[in-house]
Amino acid sequence: MTQAYFTSAQPQSEPHMPPGWRVMKFDSLDGTNAALRRIVEIEGDAVEGLTLMAKTQTAGRGRMQRTWESPEGNVYASVLVKAPSAEASSPQIGFVAAIAIADAVLEMPRHNAPPPDVTYKWPNDLLVGGGKVCGILPELVSGVDGDRWIVVGFGVNLIEVKVEDAAYPVGALSAQNIDTTPEHAMTLICRALSDRLTEWRDKGFQHIRQVWLERAPTLGSQVSVGTPSGTESGTFAGIDEDGALLLDGPQGRRRILAGDVLFAGGAS
Repeated sequence: MTQAYFTSAQPQSEPHMPPGWRVMKFDSLDGTNAALRRIVEIEGDAVEGLTLMAKTQTAGRGRMQRTWESPEGNVYASVLVKAPSAEASSPQIGFVAAIAIADAVLEMPRHNAPPPDVTYKWPNDLLVGGGKVCGILPELVSGVDGDRWIVVGFGVNLIEVKVEDAAYPVGALSAQNIDTTPEHAMTLICRALSDRLTEWRDKGFQHIRQVWLERAPTLGSQVSVGTPSGTESGTFAGIDEDGALLLDGPQGRRRILAGDVLFAGGAS
């Protein structure tokens, strides 16, 4: 592998990872998505389940190129997934990943506490106890052989993170009496993601959509969505068969393909 990019890790199989999945662990990367993209685009070492983890990121980013704060102690990782043959189906992986990470959170050890309140925020975020603990960034990438892949990046707050001028509550699993390490959390996430990918491929997005809606905000909730053309307000009507947000407003039902969601009461 190109030493300018990778100097401290080699792929290795973890004892409890899904069969065939490999993980590379680094003390620091610019960003796990950026590093995994380089492997696919330059090195050609693409295989589903190749996973990169970093203790910290120097240039972590979220949706819409926002900075992702990356103090040591949390999960910063990216997983390589084979893209579906229909490119239009690729955004569905964000919902698959959100469900898998929720599965993993509910498996994590708790200090004599009840299961946490886990919900989803459209399109690719996870809330626990009303605070955002996970953001997911899927990116489509082409390999050197022309194959299409999805780099599924995510950060999970195991410990509290200070975010200046956050537009929404930021949470941490430790605040919910969940006690785990980044390595243990990653094992649970990868196992859950492998299982949910199989469901997605076997049963289709309609099944994933129904599972996602079970932990989505209540239908009819008041919601505002910041879009490139401005802010739109209305009531949450679910997501459609393509994963678009459905918003009922004064002018009828709208399909929102991209935007920042804020529900009444401040949970976004």
